[in-house]
Amino acid sequence: MKYDLSKKATKGAQRTLDAFSAAMFEILSCKSFDEITVNELCQQSNYPRATFYNYFDDKYDLLNYCWQCLYKQIHLEEYENLSPEERLSVFFDRAYDFIEANQTRLKQILKSNTEEKVMLLHFRIHLGAKLREIFYLGGCIERYALPYELVADHYCNTILMILEWRFLKENDCSKEQALQYLNLLLGTLNMNEKTGSES
Repeated sequence: MKYDLSKKATKGAQRTLDAFSAAMFEILSCKSFDEITVNELCQQSNYPRATFYNYFDDKYDLLNYCWQCLYKQIHLEEYENLSPEERLSVFFDRAYDFIEANQTRLKQILKSNTEEKVMLLHFRIHLGAKLREIFYLGGCIERYALPYELVADHYCNTILMILEWRFLKENDCSKEQALQYLNLLLGTLNMNEKTGSES
């Protein structure tokens, strides 16, 4: 990405970033990502191509930024002082609320991008990366009897499975019930004792 996100954006820059990300989500709700052009994004956002390329390398770069915006809405930055279990509960709670509030738009996006479920795959990849970041916080890796990579994949896949089961497959389930299912499915992890050669 050409714009440096490590520094605080000016009001003008933030307006531009917001306009392009809003344009991406708006167009994704009616056509597939592969069919979207930079010209369409510029037309939808009311910015010229030169401005687009001042901020992004291409439309894939913008899509990555859109996922970052989503993570900010569920506040993934606030996990440093929480235990792994608390991080999971907070993340799931906020992700559930976010999807519930935006499920109409999200369903439209997925419906318009059914080929190989590209949006769902892209979301899975980014969510998995973010969950791994959460697991690295606080030295929680050592708490698990299983290899870290397996634990991270298990958490990510289980969270996605329940969210997809609830919202994409439209099963009737409250957030409290969904969190209970999540805890039950993750309850097989031994977080307190090492096994195998260390036992």
